[in-house]
Amino acid sequence: MLTTALLLTTLATATAAPPSALPATTASAPVAEPPKKEKGIDAIAIPLVSYNSDQGFTYGGVAGAYLYAPGYIPYRHAISLQALFTSRGQQSHYLRYDGPRLIGPMRLEFRLEYRRELRSPFYGAGNVSAQDFNGDESQERFNYTKNAPGAWFRLRGRPWGDNHPFQSYVGYSWRYTEVDPFEASVLAQLKPEGIQGGATGQLTAGVLWDTRDNESDPVRGGVEEIGLRVSGSATGSRYQYAGVTLSERRYWQLGPRFILAQRLTLDMLFGQVPFFEWVNTGGVSTSEGIGGMSSVRGIERNRFAGNIKAFTNTELRYRAFDFNLFGSPVIAGAVAFVDLGRVWHPGVENGPWWKWHPGVGAGLRLARRAAVVRFDWAMSPESGRHRIYLNFGHMF
Repeated sequence: MLTTALLLTTLATATAAPPSALPATTASAPVAEPPKKEKGIDAIAIPLVSYNSDQGFTYGGVAGAYLYAPGYIPYRHAISLQALFTSRGQQSHYLRYDGPRLIGPMRLEFRLEYRRELRSPFYGAGNVSAQDFNGDESQERFNYTKNAPGAWFRLRGRPWGDNHPFQSYVGYSWRYTEVDPFEASVLAQLKPEGIQGGATGQLTAGVLWDTRDNESDPVRGGVEEIGLRVSGSATGSRYQYAGVTLSERRYWQLGPRFILAQRLTLDMLFGQVPFFEWVNTGGVSTSEGIGGMSSVRGIERNRFAGNIKAFTNTELRYRAFDFNLFGSPVIAGAVAFVDLGRVWHPGVENGPWWKWHPGVGAGLRLARRAAVVRFDWAMSPESGRHRIYLNFGHMF
């Protein structure tokens, strides 16, 4: 795991906070909201030498910067860069840009990425797949080798004004996936659609109703989303399929320092869906699962896969205290959570309707305006196995 000193380094800033920055709060003070910084830069740089239960030991680095300017909320530009290698043969490199109001009122988001996994998990389809799995994620039986360069961009705007909660977006993503199954693997035995690999190009579109008080670290309000994606020969894809994502995120302030956060997600895929898309959701905030740091914590990454996925996350967040770091306020807190998820897939056994897979746990948070660092410990009550995660940003 990263040390405490390294966690603090992630919140170092290139400029001091403005005089209006909030002071440290007392036990009876209301929940402190991140100050709206009008100008300057928040810089983040992390040498990654850590451990993640889904990836093993991680080596590499992450760097990023938030550039602020008057009239731009939550920032004017955000740039992030990652180079990551793991002891389990994974590589995950990306360059990402986010520019609110870059093109008039339109927000441009762009990401160029490359992923390689010498052992990418595959347990079969359905909600009760691979019942003989004993927790050994290194088995060739439940893995395959994957190479996947790709890129995506998205334009997002508020057609009815900056202060109106309605948003819409359109975008395009493209990825080329190379699949190399192990001879004795579940993938080689089942030979599902997509074992031949190939390109997947997707047109995406969606609408959101966003009433959150703060995009990066909300205290109250919520966001509802409907996302669509279509893939076919006209979009540069080998496979013909479509998907719908329905998502609800809601936040309630409970007293001066507690926040209850809730997310519900339903994702449905139809058509000639390649198996490596079974675990992906659509929408603005994509997730993997069921299982892993973005869907159901405590369960092995992508443990359950299928055309239809549903999961829910409930977090009780506690903002413990504020302190100054490099002249600027940082909010330190903790969280307790319960996650639930399941899948449905045609032609396989999915178990009874009440068969949902839970994950429970707790974590720590450090937040400075748009920069949030989270550390989570989680356990699966079904298997008794536990996992740890370290990442940027709230889960939702």
